[in-house]
Amino acid sequence: MKRNILPSMLLRVLLRIVQVALPAIILGLSTLVIAGEQENAAALFEQANISFTQGEFEQAIAQYSNIISKQGVSASLLYNLANSYAAAGEVGQAVLNYERARHLAPGDADIQGNLEQVRKDAGLYRDDQALHRRLAGLLGADQWLLIAGCAFLFFSLSALLASLRTGKGGNGKSWLMTGALILCLLTLPLAFLRYQDWKVGVVLAEDTHLLISPFADATLAGDIKAGRLVRPGKEHGYYVLVETENGKTGWLAKESFALVVELVKE
Repeated sequence: MKRNILPSMLLRVLLRIVQVALPAIILGLSTLVIAGEQENAAALFEQANISFTQGEFEQAIAQYSNIISKQGVSASLLYNLANSYAAAGEVGQAVLNYERARHLAPGDADIQGNLEQVRKDAGLYRDDQALHRRLAGLLGADQWLLIAGCAFLFFSLSALLASLRTGKGGNGKSWLMTGALILCLLTLPLAFLRYQDWKVGVVLAEDTHLLISPFADATLAGDIKAGRLVRPGKEHGYYVLVETENGKTGWLAKESFALVVELVKE
């Protein structure tokens, strides 16, 4: 008796169709979902921008923060969030988010300009900073490191070429080698200083005081304004020993400041 093989063949064909079509269907659905999320994020961003232009700064802050919590950070989002905080008069949060945006886009003139304006309006002058600190702040850490790396590469190649041309009068460009080495040695410390700024905080609370010891009833070491940068050191209980950008030291409550670069990611 001859067995009918048609159903089994149809089954194989159907399975093959499913194997081929299913990945395409999943990819198409994923693309639609991603496109929908991007469109939704763009709409939320536009709504936040409208709130800002209409002077509804608190609403804009909430909207930008909501986008960041859902979509993650970007330089433009942090910049707009900082603008909203600045317009709302929250200097600490404004400086914090400008600094965070600056880490993502260190060469952005708008971010740098608005940051300096907010600091100036709040009386957060930095003229008393050491010269090397001000010089290091001109570029980001990666930019200084790139300059140092290029200078070292030029020095190494020049030294190699000079060694190959020994005895042929090939020492006429030795001053270029010396200059490249000096540039490398000068920019490496600047890169290191900028990398130190990855662990810098911004004072958020108004009417904050530095204490001479890590206790609530300790003697005051001085006032510190919201928006001032601090470099945290050792901790004791709820307090952190910090150094301000102007060289003052004292103990500060942990909740009084926030790190520019959060060390614990969600």
